[in-house]
Amino acid sequence: MSIAWGRPLTVGACTYGYLWDVPLAEAVERIAALGFRYFELMTTVPHCWPRGWSAAQRRDFRRHYEACGLRMSSVNPTFLDLNLASPNPGIRDETVTQLRETIELARDIGAPMMLVTAGKKHPLIAPEPEYLWDLVKRGLEMLLVDCERHDVTLGLENGWTVIDRAEQMARMVEELPHRKLRLVYDVANAAMVEPVLDGLERVKAHLAMVQLSDTKEARWGHDRIGTGMIDFAAVTRKVREIGFTGPSIMEIVDRQTPDESNRESLERLTILGWTV
Repeated sequence: MSIAWGRPLTVGACTYGYLWDVPLAEAVERIAALGFRYFELMTTVPHCWPRGWSAAQRRDFRRHYEACGLRMSSVNPTFLDLNLASPNPGIRDETVTQLRETIELARDIGAPMMLVTAGKKHPLIAPEPEYLWDLVKRGLEMLLVDCERHDVTLGLENGWTVIDRAEQMARMVEELPHRKLRLVYDVANAAMVEPVLDGLERVKAHLAMVQLSDTKEARWGHDRIGTGMIDFAAVTRKVREIGFTGPSIMEIVDRQTPDESNRESLERLTILGWTV
């Protein structure tokens, strides 16, 4: 399965904003009705828990989104509870188990990539960074065996508190070279810890996806485009400059007005040259 769409500035939407208020089938229909052709599925309850989805449910979901004219870019477990960096071996084992199940789900429903973050460190008494680094690296090595078998790319995303900067992301993929390990750069996550344009430059050689949403300096968020601190005109120029032609996904979290947020964000990106 290929994740390179071959067109610059291609943007899709995700199911996150619909998670608690709209059934998954309807969420997909609403994304399609807004004009998108690509989408990311958040693989978390109540929409989707891989262990709870039968073979028939997987077939039915794939038929449904394809009938809506959509193509899937990726699956995203969201990582509220999963943690490859946990010093607790039981938590790490369960994290790897659930991510392996998500890789199989991706294969079954036609998603070429599963996103993964390294995880979280204890805010008060964390071990040394290299200790956490080695835990994450071992976890990724195990997952890459499954990615190779099922032909699914593993997209390492900047997020949480263990690997949240471009330099760390690039270091990991350079230490762990594998054809199925790529990088996913979330501009809202990045904006809280580093200059976004510098980050895009650092990860460009291994970049598989850009995630787009806005955020405010005082409060981290995944808000509609144009309502926060991120200069999307500059981001657009940088994406062009580095020659990235893979997928970008608007990961906007707005429970109250998800359709409006997606529509308005797409309109603002379209003015800058983005297309669905």
